[in-house]
Amino acid sequence: MKKIFVNQVGFLPKAEKKAVLNFNADEFTVKDSDGKEVLKGQTSHFGTDEISGEDTFVADFSQLSQSGKYKVVANDATSTSFEISENVYDKLMHDICKCFYYLRCGDALDKKYAGDYYHEPCHMTKATVYGEDVEPVDVCGGWHDAGDYGRYSTAGAVAVAHLLYGTRLFRNLLDVDFEIPEEKCDKGVLPNILAEVKVELDFLMKMQREDGSVWHKVTTFSHAPFIMPEDDKEELFLFPTSSLATADIAATFALAYTIYKDYDTAYANLLLERANKAYEWLDLNPEAKLFKNAEGSNTGEYPEPEDFSNRFWAACSMYEVTGDKKYYEDACALIPAIKAHDKSDTPKEYHGNIFTCFGWGDVAGFGSLSLILKGEKNELTELARASFLDEANRLCKHAMTNGFGLCMLKEDFIWGSNMELLKYMMVLTVANKLEPKAEFVNTITAGLDYLLGCNSMDTSYVTGSGEKAFKNPHLRPTAVDNIEQPWPGLVSGGPNIGLQDEKAQTLPKDSAPMKCYIDHVDCYSLNEITIYWNSPLVFVMAGLL
Repeated sequence: MKKIFVNQVGFLPKAEKKAVLNFNADEFTVKDSDGKEVLKGQTSHFGTDEISGEDTFVADFSQLSQSGKYKVVANDATSTSFEISENVYDKLMHDICKCFYYLRCGDALDKKYAGDYYHEPCHMTKATVYGEDVEPVDVCGGWHDAGDYGRYSTAGAVAVAHLLYGTRLFRNLLDVDFEIPEEKCDKGVLPNILAEVKVELDFLMKMQREDGSVWHKVTTFSHAPFIMPEDDKEELFLFPTSSLATADIAATFALAYTIYKDYDTAYANLLLERANKAYEWLDLNPEAKLFKNAEGSNTGEYPEPEDFSNRFWAACSMYEVTGDKKYYEDACALIPAIKAHDKSDTPKEYHGNIFTCFGWGDVAGFGSLSLILKGEKNELTELARASFLDEANRLCKHAMTNGFGLCMLKEDFIWGSNMELLKYMMVLTVANKLEPKAEFVNTITAGLDYLLGCNSMDTSYVTGSGEKAFKNPHLRPTAVDNIEQPWPGLVSGGPNIGLQDEKAQTLPKDSAPMKCYIDHVDCYSLNEITIYWNSPLVFVMAGLL
């Protein structure tokens, strides 16, 4: 079928604007909402690429900057409609931030703000400490992690980090109003984004033991069936602490201190106290304490093969806050181990430069960001800066290998490929902050175009954004709440060549990577959502706007 793929939300007036055609057309036109032709141009033939399997033709209409609603037309095919305006992404930004509110656990939802997506209080009981004969612990609160109702320390820390580093680099994020309850502080009222992040920070503080270590996760023993959260009555378990979670929480609490100190001194000091406590535990426990699920338990494991990048992040974050050279020396001492891991045959959760990694599995990129924000001239900061710039240039080269301008290779289309893309877009955003370049911005823009519909599935991977936005996330509450549309702003995991679920395996095995996708609730390996797939998009949008 002849199709014209385009960003279904739209473009900023001065941005690069392209549509991709999967058929031969020499010319294209752009028509406004009245059907009037406003631009005519020639397509350029890119050819067939490995990731889409399409023989693509590109229609560049970047010269069109007049605000309005438009469609691209070529031969007898017409694209979805899109908008050009300065505020074209306002709703998108609102929605992707508001998602965290809908994912709140406990008794945190208010009908005034949740509307049709309100649910009753959930998971309010104390949690049993697995394998220990101690009193149950109150760990109520935070965000449900993904399609299930688990809450995980490393995943939560990474989502918080995406959002808080975003506020450090791009102050406009503090101005986004997405209609949640007010959170009062010393200086009056917290900005919405900080009020929402505080929900998760408060939960993560409950996950810290008296000795400073951090429980890896709190979940039921097995995943709940597809029921509303308030109907999940199974016993909650706190599973063992890990050095992974403890290091990530030390780093995140120190990062949070740098922001909340300007709003609430007592709260910020508590965060720093908890960060110190976690780091002291790391000092006393230099050997990695990794995590493996209890036998028979099937909730998210979030395993990592080492804790070097986690400890590096913690050291860099603590150094940025305190200036204590001990932390700088700790970070330096971890560099050889990180580089050795990078070169090893150990399975990894990343491609590219390890010092720019922003995922839950490898977090050294966050440490690099803390060094850059510290702003000193030293060996580690130079390593951080060079890593981001080198990686950004690598990504721009990859973007030239396909007709969509997408900085992805075949091997990037894994479980959560959209997060792989968003991590890359974060790298490009940081690099553009360090050394502004048009090619960085254009590659970010192409990535956003892909997420919002300019892909060979002709699908926007953000609910509620675009005429053909996906509608069937692997997410328990939206699957059973008897509401036709899921709440807006959810980011799908996206195409995945692994096809790990039964429904996904109905796709042809030789499908091009970009076509390894089905919008179906059963597709947990293609269409799940998570907090840390939303959070990097918030970061990227803050940098773009």
